[in-house]
Amino acid sequence: MTLVIEGKKVRISKTKLLTYEDYKRLTPPDNGNYELHQGKLVFMASPLAPHQIVSDNLHTYISYFVKQNKLGRLLAAPMDVRFTPHDIVQPDLLFISQERISIIQKIIEGAPDLVVEIKSSSNTSAELKFKKYLYEMGGVREYWLVNIEAKTIRQYELIDEELQLQRVLKITDTLRSSVLPNFEMQMASVFE
Repeated sequence: MTLVIEGKKVRISKTKLLTYEDYKRLTPPDNGNYELHQGKLVFMASPLAPHQIVSDNLHTYISYFVKQNKLGRLLAAPMDVRFTPHDIVQPDLLFISQERISIIQKIIEGAPDLVVEIKSSSNTSAELKFKKYLYEMGGVREYWLVNIEAKTIRQYELIDEELQLQRVLKITDTLRSSVLPNFEMQMASVFE
C-alpha cells in the first residue's frame, strides 16, 4: 500500500492475515508440522520419542474407552482444527462427542469437547497461553496439559466460559475426565 505523506510517496507494508485457504496452499500436503496462529504460519518441530510414547499410551486407553461406550471419536495429531478463519491448530489428541460428530469434516470445524496437549521442549510459554486462550474462547469443555518431565497432567474445565484449573495429577494419581464419564487411567500408565 502506498500513502502520500508531506508530498512524498511512502510504501507501507500491510501484514496479511493468512486464512485456511492460504494455509493449505502454503503447507505441504499431509504434513503435520504447521499451524496457523492469528493469521501467521507457525512451524512446529516434530515430536520426540517420549512425547509420542505418552501420546500413544493416552490414545490407546482413551480410544478403547470411547469405542466401547460409543461416545464419539478420538483423533490424534496431525489433525487440523479450525477455531477461527485465522487460527488452525493440531492438538496432540482431541475427542469429539457423538452429539457433535458433525464438526468432523475434512478438518475439524470447531472446538472439540476434550483437547490434550503434550508439552515439548520446543513449546514456548506464549504458545501454550495462546492455545489455552483459543481453546477457552472456542468452547473446549476440558483441556489437559501433559508435562512429560514433571510427569503431571494439569486438568482444566470450562466453567463460566473460562478454562479453570481443577487439579494437577501426579504419577500416583488416577486420571478421570468430566467429558468422559467413568473413564479412569492410572497416571503411571500414561508415562510408562
